[in-house]
Amino acid sequence: MIYKVSYVVVDGSHPGAIINEDRPPSVGDRIRFNGEQFEVVEVIDLLPPRENFAYVHATCEPIQESG
Repeated sequence: MIYKVSYVVVDGSHPGAIINEDRPPSVGDRIRFNGEQFEVVEVIDLLPPRENFAYVHATCEPIQESG
């Protein structure tokens, strides 16, 4: 199964991305776009899976890296 995931960043600090994934995202997952790290806070199935594809929306928040 291929998961086409639409990642949207809550505060608009990053335009997000649409990425093909081997597994669906889960709340609490961390993902990196262009060197910035984000945490998934919400996951919604957009459409029922068809053939070998599933369409998923994931809302993310920036992670403030300490150090």
